[in-house]
Amino acid sequence: MTPRILIADDDEGLRHLLHLVLRHEGFEVIEAADGVEALARAYDSNPTLVLLDVMMPGLDGYDVCRQLRSDERTHRLPIVFVSAIDDITQRNATLKLGADDCIKKPIGPRELITRLREVLERRGLAWVM
Repeated sequence: MTPRILIADDDEGLRHLLHLVLRHEGFEVIEAADGVEALARAYDSNPTLVLLDVMMPGLDGYDVCRQLRSDERTHRLPIVFVSAIDDITQRNATLKLGADDCIKKPIGPRELITRLREVLERRGLAWVM
């Protein structure tokens, strides 16, 4: 089965770029422009992993992560935060919420793919490309 990645970020240009990189690597991609849409997409599209921005309108990434972790349907869903804020306190906060990783923006395509694959492998969701 092809891993399905949900990209939740309010930056349309970044979403488009991430979409292209992930599609090129063989991922199926779903997009959400804000936290409310991210939750809806997580519940209705059954993603393999969520790539989640911290600062979004409506619900921020922290709130989305809390809700995904507290819902039986999504509590085991791998979550990787992506943030422009380079702060160890923020990284620790995301991990404490149950995120699997926290990546600092900007990130190169190779590092992004490597980090996502590592998370999927740790969760037993690896696949052969």
